[in-house]
Amino acid sequence: MEIKAIFFDVANTLLHKPQLYSTMRDVLLSHGVEVPHAKLVAAHRFLSEAVVFPDRTSRQFYRDFNSHLVRSFGVVPAEEILDALFSACSYLPWQAFPDTDFLPSVKLRMGVLSNWDTSLREKLPLISGVHFEWILGSEEQGRRKPDPDFFKEILRVTGLQSNEIIYVGDSMRLDIEPALRLGLNAILIDRDDLYPHSNVKCIKSLHGIAGHHVS
Repeated sequence: MEIKAIFFDVANTLLHKPQLYSTMRDVLLSHGVEVPHAKLVAAHRFLSEAVVFPDRTSRQFYRDFNSHLVRSFGVVPAEEILDALFSACSYLPWQAFPDTDFLPSVKLRMGVLSNWDTSLREKLPLISGVHFEWILGSEEQGRRKPDPDFFKEILRVTGLQSNEIIYVGDSMRLDIEPALRLGLNAILIDRDDLYPHSNVKCIKSLHGIAGHHVS
């Protein structure tokens, strides 16, 4: 069946905090902990797969998250490390990934479905030249991924069949698994090559969407 629409996750799919990992690495290094960049990225991303993020995070949430993170490096989560990580990383700016420059060339109706607070609509203009016809944020909708009812909103708002829609996301648990269960054409974006053995459709850049008959 012809593809008629494409939906995206937002955090770490369309938008990211490009200074996050270098900032975390610098903080750890200042406390005598040297973690290679690739190892830090992998540990942070895999922990993010296991932890349930609230729509609105708090200091306590990040203290707990970072405690688990530094333990994975064999580091005791001392108060000074946790405080320094929170202070340095909490308010870093969001930016669009460079490969979002491909999206204006995609000749499909577009939407987003993302776990995000009500600031989602304010953040999307960071992606230049793209109009999102449907914006489904978890705080506005009162549902969160991977809730199947949240994904069903895609079918309701578009009026399309699941096999007419592509869904692109970076998380197996939050994006790919629920999208596949609904019958959507799910594509995993794996810019950091975290899933070299994946058995799902996978792209390394948003430019790879072109290989899935959508441009």
